[in-house]
Amino acid sequence: MNEKEREECPEESFDGGYHLLAQEKHKERVAKNGDRIAYALEQFEKHNIEYVLKNEAAGHFHCRRKKDDHLVQFWAGTGKIYDADSHYGDSERGIHALIKYLEA
Repeated sequence: MNEKEREECPEESFDGGYHLLAQEKHKERVAKNGDRIAYALEQFEKHNIEYVLKNEAAGHFHCRRKKDDHLVQFWAGTGKIYDADSHYGDSERGIHALIKYLEA
């Protein structure tokens, strides 16, 4: 079954049409990236956080922790926080958790 046939008859596809739902949900999440990036920029400015927007499409930022200028990565679209040294972000997500971590 080719892609066109799958879209016309999703109930007959390998996953019952779930791939179409997943594509739609992905598009909805990506559509919100602009607002999430704008909010992150607002919070960085408000809290005087050093940052660089590395990838606007993904909302990928490099930020610096205030106490030691350590690099921390953040993705505004998903709220993922990544600090390679401490593995902070494995259980924390979101701009407010990031700000708290960068200011500690």
